[in-house]
Amino acid sequence: MWVRMGTFRVKPGMAETLAATYNERAVPKVRAVPGNLVCLLLEPKTSDDDFVVMTIWRDEAAATAYESSGKAAEVVALVRDCFAGPPTLGSYVSGSHAGLG
Repeated sequence: MWVRMGTFRVKPGMAETLAATYNERAVPKVRAVPGNLVCLLLEPKTSDDDFVVMTIWRDEAAATAYESSGKAAEVVALVRDCFAGPPTLGSYVSGSHAGLG
């Protein structure tokens, strides 16, 4: 599996807007992409911590196809106005298939 994680700060007063927009509009778009297994928004318990978006893909090729299709940019555009700064992105390989149930 291929995991992409993005972390970012949210502008003051924009956390609820970001969560609603991401969960209602972005998650369905990502989940509709072939090869996507999981799309989650992780909200911090305190305002001092970053938000995290985690997507899990069948393989790196599925994630790459999503990103090169322009759909990733469309999803980011939905919430970009909520960002307090640029996101940090990371990619990871996971062999923990049993963890998905």
